[in-house]
Amino acid sequence: MPCTEKFPGHLIHLIKTSKYVHVGTCSKDCVPSVSLMNYSYIPRDKTFDQENDKNDYIIFATNKDSEKYHNMVANPPVSLLFHDWITANNLSVRKASLSQTPTPDPASTQLNPASGTGGGAIPNSHPSKLLNLLHELNQAELNQMSANIKGHAKIVNPATEESKFYKQLLLKTNPDAEVFILGDNTVIVKVKIESAKVTDSENNTAVYK
Repeated sequence: MPCTEKFPGHLIHLIKTSKYVHVGTCSKDCVPSVSLMNYSYIPRDKTFDQENDKNDYIIFATNKDSEKYHNMVANPPVSLLFHDWITANNLSVRKASLSQTPTPDPASTQLNPASGTGGGAIPNSHPSKLLNLLHELNQAELNQMSANIKGHAKIVNPATEESKFYKQLLLKTNPDAEVFILGDNTVIVKVKIESAKVTDSENNTAVYK
């Protein structure tokens, strides 16, 4: 059973919706490094090998010439920090979702002329982005925590179908990060989620394993 089954709903929501994650790695000589990364959360029912792989992952792309890449090859344990900064939530309106929820009908997103908004229409190409932003604003009062995820990083062989599969998912959820995902020298890293420590604004801490 993946440890994420023990995570509360608000923690899963944070992991799913944050725009960025801080990735902490360490060299073989114990020199730490932190990088700000685009990422995707992959639940076990959306993994490449759903029949045999029962883990949940955080995936991201990195350049093979980067410090974090060499750190993870030499020292696979990593630390991931998710924090719900209000500014980060506003940015996450650009983060797509792996959810199968259909995009709202553009015809239903017409502004009400009687409301004083001018009677215009929301551009058809972005109705879901506005709804996502409104949802995030409604959730703002709940966003009062930070989560530190411990995990084990594995480099996915770039010549495999698994690598192509995860690159497509990563691009789907981070369409504005194409240059970081599809570069000639980039590889996919999948981090198996092993535990989480959550701290709220009242300095209460909970650990989930």
